[in-house]
Amino acid sequence: MRYDKRQIAQKLIRWERFVGGFCLPNWDELPQIALYMDQVITLINGYLGFFAFEGSGEKLLTPSMVNNYVKTKLLPPPVGKKYGRGQVARLIMICTFKQSLGMAAVRELLPSGGEEAVRRDYGQFIAAHRRLLLLFAEQVKASAASVFDETADTGTEVNDLVVASAVAASFGRLLAEKIVSLRLPEPDEPAETEPPQAG
Repeated sequence: MRYDKRQIAQKLIRWERFVGGFCLPNWDELPQIALYMDQVITLINGYLGFFAFEGSGEKLLTPSMVNNYVKTKLLPPPVGKKYGRGQVARLIMICTFKQSLGMAAVRELLPSGGEEAVRRDYGQFIAAHRRLLLLFAEQVKASAASVFDETADTGTEVNDLVVASAVAASFGRLLAEKIVSLRLPEPDEPAETEPPQAG
């Protein structure tokens, strides 16, 4: 694949500025009043719209997705067709986790329990999100050194960055899903028994 190296370098600089100033809303910044579906969709797509590819018209969250999350019990059902702060926090977590994990792993990472558990877990989530976003930006800058180097001109600098990013993402997903699969059952949850091994 061919790329305009200067264009990619400029895009990376803009992205680094965006990352430097980006923070997910903390618990107290989430709406304190319950919202209707269309308000929730607008809010979440505003918070996390950077996950959707520019110009694709793709939405990170749609009403049918929310309905599916309720149906599969990833999200508590609305009360009077409205969604509260805990549901908004869960949707932010779902939409972020689903970028790199299968829905079974996403389910395991979501808080169980009432609003206090959601508030606590969401606080830990946004702290990790911010810390790792900044770390990732530093790693991208280091990995993209040849893209910024005007004397480097092998023609593969950008492609090498794309490949490295894709491989790193696959390792991240693998690690997360392997660890999630080792989760111990909660004290009130029956342990799954493994079928006997043949021979």
